[in-house]
Amino acid sequence: MIWYVVTDSEENRRSSAFYNHKLVLEKISGDCCLILHYKQVNKELFSEHHPWAICHSGGSAMYDDYDVLQTEEYCSCISKWDVPQIGFCGGHQIISAQFGSKIGPLRQLKDNEPDLNQWYCPGQLKEWGIYPVHIVKRDPIFEGLGDTIKVQEYHSWEVKELGSELLLLASSENCKVQAFVHSKKPIYGTQFHPEQSSDNYPDGFKVLENFFNLARNYKA
Repeated sequence: MIWYVVTDSEENRRSSAFYNHKLVLEKISGDCCLILHYKQVNKELFSEHHPWAICHSGGSAMYDDYDVLQTEEYCSCISKWDVPQIGFCGGHQIISAQFGSKIGPLRQLKDNEPDLNQWYCPGQLKEWGIYPVHIVKRDPIFEGLGDTIKVQEYHSWEVKELGSELLLLASSENCKVQAFVHSKKPIYGTQFHPEQSSDNYPDGFKVLENFFNLARNYKA
């Protein structure tokens, strides 16, 4: 079994998008996937299920709009449990914050710079759609991929500065921290959304495939 932890606000937790992501994760991992909200995560459930990998979702809520980082059981899951993990977008930011990273919004739009999504953080720069991401440090999670990948991006916040335990793996023009890995643990984050990849832009699927291969071979 694997877990997919929804890091969005409770009112958005039942979005059909998370079920669609579950199907993608099940197909690529080859195992069943349980969807949990971050407030449902606890040590007892972890001991009962023994998930061999945990994925952390993105979400539509602003990073500072809900109390995810004050949820002790969930934060312990990230920082203390010995299990391979990966966070997407908001999940990537939450994981990085547990290891001392600084999070903040992307810059404000310049004069005459188009707003790619006017209902979501109007006036603020967003990466919204398909973007090139450049690999700056080779890692097994990028096995079989070139030095530049094309992936889905939907965000207006970013990791401004990585904590000392995390290693930068990939960047884009407007977002320095597009991917990281913990220096000693099988814990990854991607600012992009590999779980929302498509047949036309499949690089994210390969990232997931590589992560699950790493997770299956991990010996705690």
